[in-house]
Amino acid sequence: MLRLRQCPAGVGPWARTMTPLRLLLIEDSEDDAEFVVRALSRAGFLVVPERVDTPEDLVSALERQRWDLAIADYTMPGFSGMAALTLLREYDPEMPFIFVSGTIGEDVAVGAMKTGAQDYIMKGNMKRLVPAVERELKEAVSRGARKQAEARLAHLAYHDALTDLPNRILLHDRLQQAVISAERSHEPLAVLVLDLDGFKAINDSLGHHAGDGLLQHVASRLRALLRDADTVARLGGDEFALILPGASGGGAVHIAGKLLHELRRPLALDGGPLVVEGSIGIAWFPEHGSNADQLLQKADIAMYVAKSGGLGCAVYTPDRDRNAHRRLALVTEMREGIEHDQFSLDYQPILNIQTGTVAGIEALARWNHPQQGRLLPVEFIDLAEHTGLIEPLTTLLLDQALAAWTGPDPRLAVPVAVNLSPRLLRHPDLPDRIAEHLKLRNAHPSSLVLEITENFIMADPLRSMSCLNRLHDMGIKLAIDDFGMGYSSLSYLRQLPLDQLKIDRSFMIELAAGDDAIVRSTIDLAHSLGLTVVAEGVESAAVYDRLRGLGCDAVQGLFISAPGPAITIRRWVARQNAQQSL
Repeated sequence: MLRLRQCPAGVGPWARTMTPLRLLLIEDSEDDAEFVVRALSRAGFLVVPERVDTPEDLVSALERQRWDLAIADYTMPGFSGMAALTLLREYDPEMPFIFVSGTIGEDVAVGAMKTGAQDYIMKGNMKRLVPAVERELKEAVSRGARKQAEARLAHLAYHDALTDLPNRILLHDRLQQAVISAERSHEPLAVLVLDLDGFKAINDSLGHHAGDGLLQHVASRLRALLRDADTVARLGGDEFALILPGASGGGAVHIAGKLLHELRRPLALDGGPLVVEGSIGIAWFPEHGSNADQLLQKADIAMYVAKSGGLGCAVYTPDRDRNAHRRLALVTEMREGIEHDQFSLDYQPILNIQTGTVAGIEALARWNHPQQGRLLPVEFIDLAEHTGLIEPLTTLLLDQALAAWTGPDPRLAVPVAVNLSPRLLRHPDLPDRIAEHLKLRNAHPSSLVLEITENFIMADPLRSMSCLNRLHDMGIKLAIDDFGMGYSSLSYLRQLPLDQLKIDRSFMIELAAGDDAIVRSTIDLAHSLGLTVVAEGVESAAVYDRLRGLGCDAVQGLFISAPGPAITIRRWVARQNAQQSL
């Protein structure tokens, strides 16, 4: 075995990098083998050779390691070069193979190359050896790179490039095979469709890089929870599908619960903890479908039911088909409605109960649906929340409200209150977005009141407080809306940077009936925290008078004014404030 300490320039990648050339010599003559090794070593190759001259030794060498090049004598006693080539190709179809022989004729050599040899060298013309070896090594590298690229392309045809999970094509094929197997064995089969909640908000606020990282984390967690026989695939976007052979309905529901629990474990993303939740729809064979398309469709419908209802997990039932299709159609119509300015605002005055002046205006969303007419928030807000459309809708309505109530007329200089989607509080750049809106409309931050429901604040107090503190520091007023309908924590209310508390309209019914205990205690609580109190749903003079007696600060409701378009309410505000100034 010969090795060179230095390599001349220009003799190929093995010499340049001092990478050993693993050379398999199929030769019965030690002298001839040594001659080949010397020729290659003089040319700069760092040769690591092994000589074999029997089929058994050749098989042992091939099984023991991978070789870069094989050089064989054509005629050996009891073991021909052609036999060696045939045996070697069974183990490595791509290894460069060169005959070096003194007896081979041209016709025989051409025939040998047709059976898989790359070249032949006559022992009387060894100057061809080094160029032939360099050429074949380079071509072997090119063939390997080509095959890797082809294998990668073939893999990508059936796998998702980001998560390396099976894609929709491979999922469909595996699901159809699983259906055939389940039908033959009479075993159960379940299909789950999983959609992440709030993924668009993460993408928008943290960037697509963070969104991609989140999808990779989710894919890893899903894989870790499943058996080898199960399949998890990425359908696209933030949607995944799972095939669970042998899983009954109850088993599928149990697994769905485990998946949702695992998703909720905080994960580190861009240096900060992030909690992810999802919605899962379940369908199973054969009750819900007899083929792959049907099962995926039913699981998708169930997932939509889970997402729109905030259920976490839902099993497909036939009666959900019609409602699901109707809601899917409504989502499409809502998206078009946002794009074509079908949404507008009505406004309802908030009156200072002690002075009679207008303390503010609440903006109330309306959808001017082209077929269904004027829709109130109860008919579309929940749908917007669960589909992510609440974000562009809130942005649109916020701009409309500021445009309507931040003009130069001092008689209309009252704060406008806008309901803020809980989703938007998850955006770390929310304060910056709102600052841009205020700047665009030349509005002072104190002219805006943001109303937030108490439930969301109690559910995610740390993230809420961080965002709300920034908004409050900007000079924006903050209000808890519908107070009393959620599960408030007094300790959190003390810590939040609130300015206002709005008592839910349901308590006005009790007040009208003579029971003022809850309203009285709520007013006292709010005042002890330094908050202004607004009572919603005031519809009679008796309730109005009682609230004034209890020390309530402001009221809104039909007794004061019904909601109306901006032009109508602007006139009302101007008249009201003018009367009080007399």
